[in-house]
Formats: sequence, C-alpha cells, structure tokens
Amino acid sequence: MSVVFSAALTLAPNYNGAAYAAPNNVAANKATYQDALSRFEAGDKTTALAYARTAANKGNAEAAVMAGYILRTGGAGYVDLDKARHWYTMAASRNHQDALVALGEMGIKNEAGLTPKDAVYYLTRASNQGRTDAMRALSDLYRTGQGTEVNTEQSEAYLKKASRSFDRDATKRLGDSYFEEDPKQALSYYEQAAEAGQLEAAYIAGVMYAENFDIRPNSTKSAALLRKAAEGGHAAAQADYGLLVYQGVGATKSETEAARWFEKSARGGDSEGQFLYAFTLAKGEGVNQSFEEAYYWLLKSGQTSVDDYDKDKATLKKRLEENVDPEVLARARARAN
Repeated sequence: MSVVFSAALTLAPNYNGAAYAAPNNVAANKATYQDALSRFEAGDKTTALAYARTAANKGNAEAAVMAGYILRTGGAGYVDLDKARHWYTMAASRNHQDALVALGEMGIKNEAGLTPKDAVYYLTRASNQGRTDAMRALSDLYRTGQGTEVNTEQSEAYLKKASRSFDRDATKRLGDSYFEEDPKQALSYYEQAAEAGQLEAAYIAGVMYAENFDIRPNSTKSAALLRKAAEGGHAAAQADYGLLVYQGVGATKSETEAARWFEKSARGGDSEGQFLYAFTLAKGEGVNQSFEEAYYWLLKSGQTSVDDYDKDKATLKKRLEENVDPEVLARARARAN
C-alpha cells in the first residue's frame, strides 16, 4: 500500500528519553531551529542535524521533526530509524501534525518497532487536527484491516471527510470506490476532483464521457476534461485528446495540433501516444514526414493489450520495412535499443 505524506516529515525522542548532545562547541550548543533550517537549506544535513537536536532538546518541535526526517531519510549519510522515532515522538508529544503523520507511516511500514495499530493511533490524532493525508491513510487501514478491524463504512467516512476538506485525491478515490456499482456517482466525484486539478480524475471522467459507462456520451465535455489532464502533463490524456483533435470530435480539427499532442504523449512514455506519433510521422500529417522517426517511435511503443492497436502497429511496421531504406530503419532501431 502506498501512502503519500507531507514532505516536511517529523521528529521523535529516544526510547529512554535520553537527550542527544550536539557537538561540543559554542555554535552547536547555542543553535536554534533557524540555524538548523539554514544549514538544511544549504545542503549541510550533518550540521543541520546537530543543530536540530540542540533546538529540539530546548523544546522546539519543528527542530525535532527535522532531526527525525534527516535520520529517517539518511540525509546525514546514514539511517537510524530508532532515533528518528525518538525525535518524532518528542514532536508528537506537542501534537505536531507532521510528526504524527510520520509515525503513522512508520507504523504502517513496521519501522522502529511501530505497528499498524500504532499507525491508527497516530493517524487518528493527525486526522482530528485536520490532516487529510492522515484521513486517506486511515481509509486504507480500515478498508484493509491493518491495525484495526475491517470497517468499510469507516473507510468511506474518512475519504468523505478528506473530500469535504478539499482533498482532491480523496475525492478521486471516492470516484474509484463507486466506479463499478454506480458510474454516475463515480463521475460526479471524478469531475469534482478534476475541477480541483486532479489529473487522473480528469482523464477518467473524459474517457467516461467518450465511452459507454452508463453515461450519456458528451464529446464536448470529454474533450474539455481530457484537455485539462493533457495540459497538466498526463501522457495518456495527451494521446486521447490529440486523437479528438485529429478527428475534430469535441474540439477544432487540426492535424498540426494533434501531432503536437501526440509528440508530448510519446515523449511522456505513453504507448498509444508513441504509436499515434509514429503514424503521423509516417504520413507527414501535421508534422514533417520522417520514416526514421516514425520507425523509431513505432518500435518504442511496443505491444499493447488492445488487439486493434497491435494489428495497426503490425501493419505500419510491415509497410515501413517493405518500403524504407534499410539503413534508415537500422539507425532508428539502434536508437530504440
């Protein structure tokens, strides 16, 4: 299970409560959180850790979070999960939200003696303070029964709570949960998430309006949603939106613009986009014709699980190999490999 947490993660104290001594010099002994932050931002994580420990022992929760983060991520050249837990726990005792979330993640991963049951405890505290990432994580735990009994109603309740707090990822996941049983309700959540900038939700909603998911087809809405996702860098959406532009469905027909979207999708690693870009290069539609580039992107696109696409790819590959100078194809093949 993958859970996304704040990048500014947390801190904790030592199990026996012992304080960590900073280096024996005046600067370190007088260090503040701002001193630690300055060294952290400068890339000197070792000194930042020493300063953060000093400031944390003086009661600064932000400094404790920094110390925990550096120790957990190996920023100072080594990882020490037990000490990371120490500093995170220190900050959590002051109800620092990042510390609570970090301890929750460590519990999910069974790090430093923490368990999923501990994760439920810490994440619940963070959720009660309004942390939507904690709500999403709790939704997963209640759905899968990690650290608690399976409770699908509680799982959904946490997603809805996060969604009401304008967490677009939670809103998208509500759409996922309704996709099979109630596509119309799922679409409603996807559109809400898309409006908030969730690219995958915009892509799914665009596809739903284009295909038969118990939703009345709407090419204009489909194109608008796919374009939103495409402009955000969603490679699959770039391919699908480019195809709508190429066909003039829900969007102004333009081979040049379609080729531009196909290229973006291809360079973004989408197999469909790579094939469509190869196709336009081979025909010279909206882009300068280039058999070498066409063959290169065709090889990059590989196989798909869609029979029609694989059939079209095989046809294009055969035509190129039968009609293009072998040296040109060899150059493309060398680049693709």
